[in-house]
Amino acid sequence: MKYILGISALAIVTMQNAHAIAKPTGSFSFQPSTITVGQSSTLRWHIVNATSCKNQWGTEIGVRGSYTTTPSVGTTEYKFTCSGPGGRTLFKALRVVKPRPLPRANFAYSPRSAEVGTPVTLRWSTEHATSCKNPWGTEIGTSGRYTFTSSKPGTVSYNFTCSGPGGSTKATASYTLTPAPKPTISNLKYTPKTAYLGQSQTLRFSYSHASKCYAYNSNGDEITYYEGTQKNGSYIWTSKPRTHLVDSYELTVFCEGKGGSTQSTTDYSVSENPTVVTLRHAFKNKAPHNWVDNIHCDTPVTINGRAQNVCDVKHMYNAWLGIDGLLDLYLASGDTSLAELALQISEKYKSIGQDKNGDGYLDWFSTPLFNHNGNMYDHDHYEWRAGAGVARTIAVILDDPELANLHNRANTLLSFAEQHIWRKWYAKYNQFRSLRVTHFIGRVGTIALFLDKHSSDPTLKSQYIHFIQNRGQVLKDSLEHITTNNANAYNIRCYAPAGSVAQDCASNSLPVEGTIDVSHAGDTVSFIVEAYLAGGFGIFDHQDMVRLSNTIKQLIISDLDQRFRSNVCSINACSKNRGPDPYYRNIGAYQSQWAKLAQFDNNLLDIYLYWLSTQSINVTPRTTPDILINHAQSLPGGYGTPNILGNIALAVARTQS
Repeated sequence: MKYILGISALAIVTMQNAHAIAKPTGSFSFQPSTITVGQSSTLRWHIVNATSCKNQWGTEIGVRGSYTTTPSVGTTEYKFTCSGPGGRTLFKALRVVKPRPLPRANFAYSPRSAEVGTPVTLRWSTEHATSCKNPWGTEIGTSGRYTFTSSKPGTVSYNFTCSGPGGSTKATASYTLTPAPKPTISNLKYTPKTAYLGQSQTLRFSYSHASKCYAYNSNGDEITYYEGTQKNGSYIWTSKPRTHLVDSYELTVFCEGKGGSTQSTTDYSVSENPTVVTLRHAFKNKAPHNWVDNIHCDTPVTINGRAQNVCDVKHMYNAWLGIDGLLDLYLASGDTSLAELALQISEKYKSIGQDKNGDGYLDWFSTPLFNHNGNMYDHDHYEWRAGAGVARTIAVILDDPELANLHNRANTLLSFAEQHIWRKWYAKYNQFRSLRVTHFIGRVGTIALFLDKHSSDPTLKSQYIHFIQNRGQVLKDSLEHITTNNANAYNIRCYAPAGSVAQDCASNSLPVEGTIDVSHAGDTVSFIVEAYLAGGFGIFDHQDMVRLSNTIKQLIISDLDQRFRSNVCSINACSKNRGPDPYYRNIGAYQSQWAKLAQFDNNLLDIYLYWLSTQSINVTPRTTPDILINHAQSLPGGYGTPNILGNIALAVARTQS
């Protein structure tokens, strides 16, 4: 260790440093140090231990401060010198100024490839752009979308220009449209091509590349089968049962799509079932054209010892079966003369009514009532049965637009029926609340059922529906389910239940216990069938049709000698000796209206057709039935045979395949 004047050298250096003056310190910096041209940057500095600072050009700038500039593009390093008692210090600051970016643009079509007519969308987006123009110089904005369609096939490419502070750029987008295939129609046909009256037909066809398929009906109105997004598909439609003859109807179907249009043609016809033709000929051989003359005012009767002619309701009472047969045969054959004839008979009945009681309602003389108790008018259930024929005639005609030429007459008849058939007896019988005789319920129910279809009077319509539902349920409760020998059939009691027990028909005129005869039950069966066909009203269902059909097969036909019995009875009672009672002498005569059930049971239909074939009517059942009606049982006289023929004709039309 070296000593000076007794003090070490290290100590001397330490004392010198303790008294040394510091050099300038601090910083110069740009904030921000990196910018884009056009932006500003601020130089900030703060130096201590300095008395002056100068920039690189020698200009005094002070020891602290700031200075903002908007410089041009480039990277620049600036130098600054600051001086003070302790000496000088050199400072540096770096600033980077970048140029503005070029615009970036994205233009694209979607889909890039499609069939002509397909919507195509152009979408675009940009960065660093302030404007964009399409190839035609139109300003379109810096982002957006545009959808269009074109029918011109080929590839199309377009250039778009986008500009911004950094300059301009171009973007290209393209799409390709291929020709759309032409629509096709295939397998256009009706099945069956030729239908019988009462039979439905199904229209089918397939189509491809179509956005709409349609046709025109006979009135020139467009019927659209399909309209929507272009696609491949098929169409199926089933008609209602055909009700009118058609020699040949040609249908042209058109389909349109992006690829154009096409058309295809088919045709169908509607003819009368050969069996129905035969039955119609047999029906007309019964000279129905004379039936209008059967409704007349020439019935001789002696009143108070004086002979005179009267308008007897009995004729229309009997003609109900003929009218019912006419209407069923019309529905089966489309022969409008049959509906016209039913209308003429009903109008004739209306024309012979007279207000004999002065109560504002028309009346008809009744020889059965007069012979029974001397009363001449207001034979209730005779007028009800006559009215049932009028009511069904009105409904069948007004239901059918093809009978428009008869509608005015039918509406006139409707007004008559509502006033002189329904209102008359609704008032006299205190709203029919007490009706319990099953075939009376059937007759009034038939009137209510068919007048309701076209009535415009809300009060009457309410009365019709109430009667059908209320008395219909009472009637349903009178059907005794027979299960003996697995019959699954009904015995129809004469009187609806009083409490919970249906009453029988034991009386001088109807001596058979526990049943009603087949003839009167026909009116009951007819109402049940027609109510079921109208929807059932929550009362009658398909099971009722099955059991009533079995009633014929198991309780009426199938006894020991396989003959029609003219009564409905339990199996144990079917073999009783009927005696001389007139209801049971003409075995098989009273199947009128029961034959309506054949439309629900093919086996029953074959039974009837086989029986008719033994009666010189050239019809053939589809299969030989197991149950046969004895060949010796002849068809009934009067209106009974035409009614059976009409019932069976309609059953054939409705059950054909």
